[in-house]
Amino acid sequence: MLHGVRYPLLAMGLALGGCATGPTPVPEQPRPEVAVVRALDPGAVLVTECTGLPDELPWRAAAVLWHEALRQSVQFVVLEDAGGAPGRDRLRLSADPTSQRLAALLVDAHGQTVPIGGDTAADGDLAAAIDRLARTAREALGEVTTTPVPTAACVGRDPSFVDAAADAHRLLHDGAIESAFRLFTRCRARDGGSPYVLDGLAEAELLRGHPGIAERIAQEALGFSTRLAPHRQHRIARTLLLARASQRPENAPERDRQLRDLGRVFHRERPHDPEALLTMGLAENFLGEFAAARPHLQAFVALEPDHPLGHYHLGWTQLALGEHAAAVAEFETAALRLPPASLIVPRSIALYGAGQHERLQQVLADLATELLERDSLQLHDLRRMQAAHALLRGDDAAAVELLRQDFTWLVSHPSALDERVGEFAEAGVVLVRLGGARALPPILAALQQQRPGTALADAISFLSGVVTVAETNQRAEAVERQLSRGGESVFALLLQALCHERRGELGDQYTALARAARMSDSPLTKMLLARSLTSMGRQQESDQLLAALRSEMLRIRLRQRAQHPLLGPELAYAFR
Repeated sequence: MLHGVRYPLLAMGLALGGCATGPTPVPEQPRPEVAVVRALDPGAVLVTECTGLPDELPWRAAAVLWHEALRQSVQFVVLEDAGGAPGRDRLRLSADPTSQRLAALLVDAHGQTVPIGGDTAADGDLAAAIDRLARTAREALGEVTTTPVPTAACVGRDPSFVDAAADAHRLLHDGAIESAFRLFTRCRARDGGSPYVLDGLAEAELLRGHPGIAERIAQEALGFSTRLAPHRQHRIARTLLLARASQRPENAPERDRQLRDLGRVFHRERPHDPEALLTMGLAENFLGEFAAARPHLQAFVALEPDHPLGHYHLGWTQLALGEHAAAVAEFETAALRLPPASLIVPRSIALYGAGQHERLQQVLADLATELLERDSLQLHDLRRMQAAHALLRGDDAAAVELLRQDFTWLVSHPSALDERVGEFAEAGVVLVRLGGARALPPILAALQQQRPGTALADAISFLSGVVTVAETNQRAEAVERQLSRGGESVFALLLQALCHERRGELGDQYTALARAARMSDSPLTKMLLARSLTSMGRQQESDQLLAALRSEMLRIRLRQRAQHPLLGPELAYAFR
């Protein structure tokens, strides 16, 4: 998707594996010289718009074709119409449907209209007429052009197909991912080689959590070299790398570096294309280079203020840099078009960091009510966050009640615990330490009757042992042996440590916790170890451990599971 040498992705060493290096050059055809009507500076922003066109086919397709044709400009920033775009020059397409005559006009920021050129779709080929007129318009504004990729190739030839594909892109832009996916799928059945459709379909699959499918679609699309416009190729290559990073997390840092290189090269060869800013910002965010990402993402959303992913990632950048109030504003802008579930975590962390606790409490409560009505498995995460927020506010009684509600709900929704039994076990420990041990036995018995898998069964046994130790101050040795299975178990060590703690056996407590901490990266275990050090009079060591722990928990890393204290009661208990 790189201009000049026709997008040398493979030559860059980006390892896109089988991707086309760019559109096959189209032989230049002789054409009349175009006089410069008004020479615009490089980087001038032009908003495309259409006026006076009938709301019927083929004319409904004209706006997409006009934008996509002009979007191939190297010299200008070409944006879609955004509600009139006050203060920006607009490149307007108008038409007389009867005569099939097209006209291009420049409407500058002061409202002055300058005729740029005209063309006629005399043979009924609207796409070809728009291609010619768009190139004429670029040249009349001072750009030296090369043969563009025909819009009939990079979008589609059938106006009804173009119209439907444009609807799918609008749905995707507005966060209606499933509806967009279905419409893109129907469009693909009509023209499986349209990069315009495959770009949107690959992005939709990635957002739906199917990176393998997204990778295959993007890989296929990049092979259609004669149909790829530069910006479209770049977008598809970006989706390909993001999909590969999501599909194989162990290779994510390398893919993110490749993504950054992709953005840098595209920016160097097409310096006025906003897509490069987004690509560089995304890559730098994923690499943890937030200070470098901020100017790129800020510049992108300044040009594309309605782009939800731009605001979403800028919010993460500001969150990582400690600019919580600014992050709240970005996430709330993104929330206008992104699914609410995608914003629960970052928006909540931003509200917490900005000290907007009453508002955060209300946001979580409203969403919990909605999820309860839908019987959504996400309710478990929501209640965990509510309990964590209560702990961080110092409202232990509210935290106990929220944990009790969540554990009761889990009895009828045990699948919510799949691969998350560690969180369940530690949340149970917190419930016991907060004085809620009596609520656990009936819940654990109900879960045990459902024939849980080995991991959940161990967590149930562990929590049963925790309750026993808390009530009797005696070691649950039978449970320890069951959990150890002849080896060493974190659960068994934590049971030992709890008993030693309640007996005041500080040395043995420290030994058990130190061994458990070496086997686990649990913030709760590390906090208990720090508390043990304090009890032993080793305050400096405790302070250092807690400072490192809290700093690590607050650190933003987009490629790793977050351990922010707001995300679970065991994390909040460890942090406070």
